[in-house]
Amino acid sequence: MLVDFRVKNCLSYKEETLFSMVAGKRIRKLKDTHTIKIKSLRLVKSAFIFGPNGSGKSNLFAAIKVLRTLLFNFENLNSVKQLRLPYQPFKLGGVSESPSEFVISLMLDGSLYDYEIHYNAEKVLYERLTKIDEMQEEKLFLRAWDANTQDYTYETAQLSHQELTKYTRNNTAFLSVLNVFNDADAAKIFEWFLHKVLFLDEAHRLSNHPLIRKLEEEPFKQEVIKLLKIADFSIQDVTARRVDRKEKNIVSYDFDGEDTVIQEVDIDLHYLSFDNEGTPLGTETINWTMDSKGTVRMLHLACVMVDAYSKGKTIFIDEFDTAFHVSICEFLMAVMNSRRNECNQFIVTSHEIDLLDQPLRSDQIWFVNKNFKNESELYSLFDFAELQNKRGDISYAKRYLKGEFGATPVINEYLSSEYLGEAEVHE
Repeated sequence: MLVDFRVKNCLSYKEETLFSMVAGKRIRKLKDTHTIKIKSLRLVKSAFIFGPNGSGKSNLFAAIKVLRTLLFNFENLNSVKQLRLPYQPFKLGGVSESPSEFVISLMLDGSLYDYEIHYNAEKVLYERLTKIDEMQEEKLFLRAWDANTQDYTYETAQLSHQELTKYTRNNTAFLSVLNVFNDADAAKIFEWFLHKVLFLDEAHRLSNHPLIRKLEEEPFKQEVIKLLKIADFSIQDVTARRVDRKEKNIVSYDFDGEDTVIQEVDIDLHYLSFDNEGTPLGTETINWTMDSKGTVRMLHLACVMVDAYSKGKTIFIDEFDTAFHVSICEFLMAVMNSRRNECNQFIVTSHEIDLLDQPLRSDQIWFVNKNFKNESELYSLFDFAELQNKRGDISYAKRYLKGEFGATPVINEYLSSEYLGEAEVHE
């Protein structure tokens, strides 16, 4: 599970920025339902990130994707010399040549792993992995670039790891090399990135997504339909069927060659139909490509939530309220924070201010603001110490709209009135 994540000099995050799922020690509110206890560590089940358009909410998710790409760079062994590091520094303020820095802490199989890496466009400059187990901290390895010798120094807990340093190029992470050579600790971290992390956003092509294929399984499908009915989507049944899609082979120089056949899943949604008097006539079928954006998004999210049950996944949902009514958002939030959710994490971005007044703890609410230098600043509602002295019935949403927490768009009234005046003149 994700414990916390630090990023510096990546995308819109110039200064070191911390995002944490660690529960606040002073908060007792909703402790039994909204948090998970793993050994001595207590984590929140969900976190909700609010902020204006362009503030950097999505960039936080993108930064984690950048780290994942960096670690999986080594997989392409055929062209390892030509591998480009996924270097995306902050470009609006004098640090575009400085290294990007990441630190991620994960709780895996009862052990806390802390992984840190710094790199620039050419090489990895610093890397370390520590493991805390039963309050004992072990430095598994440390790798650092020495500018004087133009080479790396290594400290490793295992002698066999020293032998693997010769397989580690400047543009690859040592953790990636350890994973390729079946190191148990590295394998756990890669397993998390590969199978325990899911990003749900508009970029997914739903028809060939592995989760959609699970709708062919009856028990899985019935759980998905149950969620859809609770959310008032009126879908009676879902039919999944395999279809072949032909795609022109653009890689080959032989333009007369055969097309590539890609197998996808086509989905039919079944609704009740009625006559003019409201008498049920049976069911009618609508292909999902003809249904609403909200229905398709809900179908995808329902598949994600059913599949994740008891698997300990960390699910990132960007633009949570896109195409959803606020009542559906509230229901989904209730599922995320319910006793039914025993081990999954949900990290969500949203513009829907009303969600601030849902049953949430202050350590579950985050804001992103972009300052006048175009730098993203991330902070938690838990950081506002004066909240402890406020009545619990005061609306967070109203206080947010008043600007008490920042992270709100500021409309330039002068330019706005000037623009509207010009529109009237042109009429």
